Amino acid sequence: FLQLLEQGEDNGKSAAAPQVSSLKSSAKPGSGADEACYISDLGKGLGPIVQTRDGGYLAATNPFDIPVVRKELPKLAMQLSKPFILRAQKLPGGGAEVFQRLCAGGCEALCEKLGALTATDEVVGKTAEQIAFEGMASAIISARSKELGASSSAAESVSLLRTMSAAMSDGRKERIATGIWNAHEAPVTVDEILPFSLQKIETMAIEALKVQAGTAEEQAPFDVSPVTDAADAGHPLDAAVPPEEWASACAGADAVTMLVVAQLRDPMRRYEAVGAPSIVVIQAGRAATGADGETRFKVANMHVGGMRLKTADRRSVWDGERQRLTATHWLVAYGLGKAGKKGRPSGAAAGKVGTDVLWSMSSRVVADMWLKPMRNPDVKIAAN
Repeated sequence: FLQLLEQGEDNGKSAAAPQVSSLKSSAKPGSGADEACYISDLGKGLGPIVQTRDGGYLAATNPFDIPVVRKELPKLAMQLSKPFILRAQKLPGGGAEVFQRLCAGGCEALCEKLGALTATDEVVGKTAEQIAFEGMASAIISARSKELGASSSAAESVSLLRTMSAAMSDGRKERIATGIWNAHEAPVTVDEILPFSLQKIETMAIEALKVQAGTAEEQAPFDVSPVTDAADAGHPLDAAVPPEEWASACAGADAVTMLVVAQLRDPMRRYEAVGAPSIVVIQAGRAATGADGETRFKVANMHVGGMRLKTADRRSVWDGERQRLTATHWLVAYGLGKAGKKGRPSGAAAGKVGTDVLWSMSSRVVADMWLKPMRNPDVKIAAN
């Protein structure tokens, strides 16, 4: 099925969007399934990432930074929700600022809006091949309902998946060998912001898992209060822009703030969830305008956060006991779990004795290099 779609892409490139070329794969041409690489495929003929029915993605990960066999089942996968652009968001001076605005409306509003906006496809019990087939079929059906060319939509989806697959391998071997995380130097289009950030999301999601399990080495330095923008009384998620509207919404924008929710999953257990969902915020500043007139951006920073809640029914999704136990179990099973530093309470225990908070960490790009993630102050979620 996927091979037919790829053939359709090659035969109808004039109807499809231009092939993204700023991200190049580091894989050697003609590499076989048994050849060692640093990111394995989700399934036979699928590559390391597939699209899900909801417009999100399921991606393989390699949290151990060791060579793997391409056809080997990954030890951990990452499900991403459909990405959205937040309107009227400026590049903040500190990592917690964007989360301060998200928390201003209260816990109930934040949970409801996130749940409605970033709901993900149920993949537990499915195979990667089934997930990929359903995702591509959904894209074709959606294109037909909107009176778009189904073959063109499928070709665009395949093209984007190829770009994301290349981005997941690009520079990974060099980063592991040198310990230096070089960022992509060339400015990217708004559609390339998520592919450009995939490897960083992967590593920060593992750090988020340690926070959820209470084994993180770095604790939040202090708490801060939420911030409400006096000029805009609405919630930042109310005006979120879906991918099909990015071209018009981001035309002439000086900065772009992208939000996506990441959920780690265990392929060895039919994609059961590992830990709780993490909120990922990617911010990029305008860098140039391409020859095609499309605005180019450079990613400036990334923030990954989660919730620590005191109310039992809310903890079931974002901070539940099951989420904490699955995070701890996976980390210990693969040798990544260890006792965290003493200090401020973390996890569900903190939620019982304190207020609802949103914890987070941030990483910046400086001189085209990603810096080590740093914990931000916890943001108190406003009382409803």
